[in-house]
Amino acid sequence: MSALKDYFSRLIVRVENSEEIHNGGTDASGFYKPTRTVLLQKLNILRDLHAKPLARPMVKDAWKEVVSLLPPEWLVLDDESKLEKKERASFETRFRGGILN
Repeated sequence: MSALKDYFSRLIVRVENSEEIHNGGTDASGFYKPTRTVLLQKLNILRDLHAKPLARPMVKDAWKEVVSLLPPEWLVLDDESKLEKKERASFETRFRGGILN
């Protein structure tokens, strides 16, 4: 598995086990928004399609949604391998718009 696939898989597990992320949210207009469901859909898109060049617009939109819904501290890498950090940096330059360290 690639490092990014592992990263997105860990985020999926964290969202599934979180009490902080739930389906009881609303959007900017006040309409019901199933936040957890939307977030899991977007993370699955990122996990499955991040390496596919033809899926770039879909991946970019999914990343913007994930960044807007997840707490910023969830996106920060732990002390992981340099290869993963390099791969994440490459992902960030391709799909700008997120908070990555």
